[in-house]
Amino acid sequence: MTTQSSNYYENFQDFLDDVQYSKQGVKKYEWIFGEGYLSTGGLETTREIMPLLELKKGQRVLDVGCGLGGHDFFMAQNYGVYIDAIDLSKNMMSVALQHFSKKPEIADNIKFRICDVTTTPFPDNYYDVIYSRDALLHIKEKPQLFQKFFRWLKPGGRVVFTDYCRGEMNSFSDEFEKYVKQRDYTLYKVSEYQTLIKNTGFVDIKAEDINDKFVDSLHRELKKLYSGRKEFMEAFNQEDYNDLEQGWLAKVKRAKDGYQTWGLFRAYKPIH
Repeated sequence: MTTQSSNYYENFQDFLDDVQYSKQGVKKYEWIFGEGYLSTGGLETTREIMPLLELKKGQRVLDVGCGLGGHDFFMAQNYGVYIDAIDLSKNMMSVALQHFSKKPEIADNIKFRICDVTTTPFPDNYYDVIYSRDALLHIKEKPQLFQKFFRWLKPGGRVVFTDYCRGEMNSFSDEFEKYVKQRDYTLYKVSEYQTLIKNTGFVDIKAEDINDKFVDSLHRELKKLYSGRKEFMEAFNQEDYNDLEQGWLAKVKRAKDGYQTWGLFRAYKPIH
């Protein structure tokens, strides 16, 4: 995989689709996460996190960084909600729409859209839930984004998201900083996210470091890669296999060293 910085590209969308989310990259990530998923733990962690959204039939959800659509299909099929599912990656949206075309029973529940959440306007006081899974790490101007989230939510609405985070330490290894720079991530500590959410005006905030769940998911996915090597090699090649194995082992090491963790966040917009 190329390690070119996003500064090399004319726009961030091209960087995403050429580097981390190339067509081949999306296919192999989906293989290890499961059909429709491109985030830690796939369907298993989605089942665990969904109750936090407190979804009720007919509610409106904004999914920021919808990826391949798996979360949206799950919400629409199990809760009967209406979802605006947005992502900047053309490659991921293409796969999401392919999956969506095979689900006519929820055709009216989801609207997929390629757009940049930092520049696209959405209606104020409109959504019951804003949801995101491991996508906000791509966004540099997080304070401005959360101010928009606050406006877009109805009074009493909630934001629920997971994201890759920095560990609660003051210095990080050169290797970790190189990884963050190559991916052009902007990573917050869990405590920094908590402060940001509070300063935005949200209440009843829960900010959890779920590093153990992160590592467990990584080990489970590595086990799938090892046990499914034959199946994987029929669809991909040795370079793809090595890329996933090395990438997952590196994430495990960063997590165990305390440099990288996984955060789970939930907060509410005040009713008054």
